[in-house]
Amino acid sequence: AAGRWAWKHYPQVSPEDHKKGLQATIAYLNSIGVTTVKQQHAKNPIAIAAQSLEKDGELHARVGLSWTWKGPLEPMTLDEQEEMIAERGQFASDLIKTEYVKFSGDGNAGSTGYVLEPYLQTKDRGINFFTDDSLFEEVEKFDRMGMGVTIHVTGDAAVRQMIDAVERVKKKHGELKARHQIGHASLIHPDDIPRLKSLDLTVEFSPVVWFATAFVKAQIPQIGEERMRYWYPMRSVAKHGGRFVIASDGPLMWQDTFRRLESSITRVAPDGDTEPLAPHEAIDLAVALKAMTLDSAYLMDIEEEVGSIEVGKRADMIVLDKNLFAIPSDDIDSAKVLLTVFEGDVVYDAL
Repeated sequence: AAGRWAWKHYPQVSPEDHKKGLQATIAYLNSIGVTTVKQQHAKNPIAIAAQSLEKDGELHARVGLSWTWKGPLEPMTLDEQEEMIAERGQFASDLIKTEYVKFSGDGNAGSTGYVLEPYLQTKDRGINFFTDDSLFEEVEKFDRMGMGVTIHVTGDAAVRQMIDAVERVKKKHGELKARHQIGHASLIHPDDIPRLKSLDLTVEFSPVVWFATAFVKAQIPQIGEERMRYWYPMRSVAKHGGRFVIASDGPLMWQDTFRRLESSITRVAPDGDTEPLAPHEAIDLAVALKAMTLDSAYLMDIEEEVGSIEVGKRADMIVLDKNLFAIPSDDIDSAKVLLTVFEGDVVYDAL
């Protein structure tokens, strides 16, 4: 079934090229200490490549496939997307997790992200791709299927819309069947942060986006100083008992493991040439490590398998060249992976 249309939109890339590309990508991820990856806007070509690698005994990471659904720039028709999701079970295995789906809720913070109060310069509120009712219906549909929804939302209104939708699903059915993810969440209104815990909603933050770069600073006159106080509010989410994970946002924007880890603590770029934005939202090393390990595993519903070193769990672990708790925070990005073990086998050895 996958072969009927999987390659129609990608005629320039062969199945073998997809397989080689995925294998090279995972090899690189292993070298920076990553053994589990969640592919947002996943489609059959990447699933077929992962399955082929697994059959060859060469899939050296757990791969979560978060299937694309109703993306505003998606070339696939809705019928094709629906068929792809319906047939996802053919790829499910010990290493390939298929029960996730990816939405796009709004645009980008500072321009088209959907906000509660108008932007200061353009005087508009950005854009959103769902009405309140349509988003509720979509979240309900996939939640009842046991599929975790990831939604791209950057503005505080789009974040609230997702929180409201999940809340409505839980109220209607008395429980949630899946674990849902708020992607990016550049702005979360302070009133909404305490709501995350009771809904088991996980927030994903990407440190590469919050550096005080020229790109981000250009958004301040549009967003305003007051809203910038809760720019990527990691500490506030943790304070209220919420769960968050720390992502790379690759390949569109990229940041390696220990650059992400360091900047979560310092709130500045690891090269040290920028001032922090919302430094009061910095977190400590232990919280950051949990977000990148056990909390990430929880979001993918595999915390009983991986995410911590415990008897009975899979032997996924890394060895570093230094103790992160014994060095200054601004040296964390210099840490190197010496050894990566996946399923008990060494998949990367720097020596």
